Amino acid sequence: MKNDIANLISEKKNATLAMAISISRNKNIINSLLSNNNSNLKFEEFSKELKENTKFKNVWFQIINKNGNSFYRSWTNKTDDSLVFRDNVNIVLKEKKNLATISIGKFDMTFKSMIPIIHNNEAIGVFEIITHFNSISKTLEKTKIDSIVLADEKYKDKIIYPFTKMFLEDYYIANLNAKPSLIDFIKKEGVKRILNEEKFLIIEDKLITTFKINEYKNQIGYVILVKNLNEIDLLDVKNFKRNSRLFVLLIIFFIGLLYTIISYYIYLNSIKKLNIELQNNFDEIKKQEEKNQIILDSQKNIIVITDGRIIKNSNKQLLDFFNFNSLDSFQNRYKCICETFIDMYDDTYIVDKDYGGKNWAEHILANPDIKFKAAILKDSKLYHFTLNVNSTIFDNETIPYIIVTLTDITHEIEQQEKLMRLNDSLEDLVELKTKELLELNESLEKRVEEETQKNKEKDRMLFQQSKMAAMGEMLSNIAHQWRQPLTSISTAISSLKLQKDLDLLDDKHFDSTCEMILKNSEYLSQTIEDFKNFFKKEKSKTNFSLLKSILENFSLLKDKFKHSQIELIVNIDKDIKIFGFKNEFQQAILNILNNSSDAFDSQDSNKRRVVLIEYIDNILYIKDSAGGIPEDIICRIFEPYFTTKHQSQGTGIGLYMTREILTKHMNYILEVNNCSFSLENEKFYGACFKINFI
Repeated sequence: MKNDIANLISEKKNATLAMAISISRNKNIINSLLSNNNSNLKFEEFSKELKENTKFKNVWFQIINKNGNSFYRSWTNKTDDSLVFRDNVNIVLKEKKNLATISIGKFDMTFKSMIPIIHNNEAIGVFEIITHFNSISKTLEKTKIDSIVLADEKYKDKIIYPFTKMFLEDYYIANLNAKPSLIDFIKKEGVKRILNEEKFLIIEDKLITTFKINEYKNQIGYVILVKNLNEIDLLDVKNFKRNSRLFVLLIIFFIGLLYTIISYYIYLNSIKKLNIELQNNFDEIKKQEEKNQIILDSQKNIIVITDGRIIKNSNKQLLDFFNFNSLDSFQNRYKCICETFIDMYDDTYIVDKDYGGKNWAEHILANPDIKFKAAILKDSKLYHFTLNVNSTIFDNETIPYIIVTLTDITHEIEQQEKLMRLNDSLEDLVELKTKELLELNESLEKRVEEETQKNKEKDRMLFQQSKMAAMGEMLSNIAHQWRQPLTSISTAISSLKLQKDLDLLDDKHFDSTCEMILKNSEYLSQTIEDFKNFFKKEKSKTNFSLLKSILENFSLLKDKFKHSQIELIVNIDKDIKIFGFKNEFQQAILNILNNSSDAFDSQDSNKRRVVLIEYIDNILYIKDSAGGIPEDIICRIFEPYFTTKHQSQGTGIGLYMTREILTKHMNYILEVNNCSFSLENEKFYGACFKINFI
């Protein structure tokens, strides 16, 4: 009876996992998550079909988005509640691995299979199937075994909305078909007495035993199994023995020959039946192995089953990676996958060596807190993998099997190296721009150095890079704005010198020329002051004028806009004030305006170029007529290092830092979409950035 329930639970868990893996590949699920629209999901209809045609009578389906919120439930319309309190949700999203468990939630004790939904190598959600114990208890009924499935009493307060609405003292009853008479019988005899019995009890005419349900070494529930003694053929055995003793001496001679013939016939038939059973068992085992192999091959990562020295099995991803046709051909060259590992002279990278008497897999199991990696050289390219190792012992075996999952992180490693190189190049660029500024004005060197020392960044590297990138753009703008005043000053001085040499210089012309030089010098000085104020570190939030801060921003960009023939139109009441870090807010707006300016570079110069900034109902809109952002990348423009520009023109961190400043530093909401707008009876189309001040 205990073996039967153990097998039924294992089969139900595997069947639920296989169903979850198969359905999670449905492209409709991915498209619904990407579009944030669950109206096309009809799993309640699929659940109804399963109920009518299979043993799965109450199957629940749930889809969870990448933020850990419920996106869709087949059994209720309630969604959008956070599920991040569930450890299994975080594990599947972060580690991108499948989970098959028995767990207890607000509704029931159920079988849960959770599959990560992967898009562009990122987990965008989780597909979850929930099944119940009812089919198991009904299967037991067919063998004349009654059952009650109980959740442990410690979970009583956790089950807020009980699916079956039945309790046995403080134990929740998880199967709908639990017989009321059996519940009363267990209650009468004492549920704790029955649950604490290690073997079995015979009470009245019933044989009673208990199967304990454990998950991750925690006891979470029980199955009480009851069979009537009159259903057990013990009496037939006793009668047969007694009658055999009475008649064996009388008929032994007559049945001797017949016994021999019948025994031989029975032997032949037994052998035949045994062969059939063996063949059926072999076919079942083969089918199960094929199913297991299909599940292994469906995984994206390389999976190896080993004892730490010899490979027992693997999925096709291992063979595809090493370009082998079969596991045998792989093993002809490598006995252990560890033979392919390259020594990176890093303790977190595993190699084929002895680790204090343990092999590499045992060493990983003994140090679960360390994230071990492996490096493999293939076709002159170095690949990096994280190693996830689990150990299990199968039935009737003593040697543990080790399941190793290799997840390719080569791209992440390359990105880290690229980030380091980018940081080095940014430092060189900052140094170059600083030298150019020093050549323009020696006195500026001391002032910029003092301000730089006061404003040393303590934030993380991306914020520093954003500041440097913004400084580079501002230096370019300053150089552009200084060009005309410096030319005017140079021309005026040359004119004065020439007129003096020719004795044509009079006081009136001298005074007007000096006044013009002073005016242009003041303009140059004001440009530097604007540059200083833009990068000044703020200690606290303040109330500041929205219109004034935007116009101050535009003073640094007006020559760039004028050169690119871009009109800036601002419709904001001068009395509108917002609360935040003014300089950081200006930097965020500057990044958006620069983005719009760059977007016009690929547009027909004969078309009217407009940037419209307006404030409506506590929302700031920044719209341009540059044709919009392609739909296939609009969802990625706030990602770090994502850029459509050439490397020499952009780093891909400007809009990312804009979102960081507005959403995290100031708690605003930043959104972007493409839109049409009208201005002076003329229609335009382009990108629209919306800042909701909440």
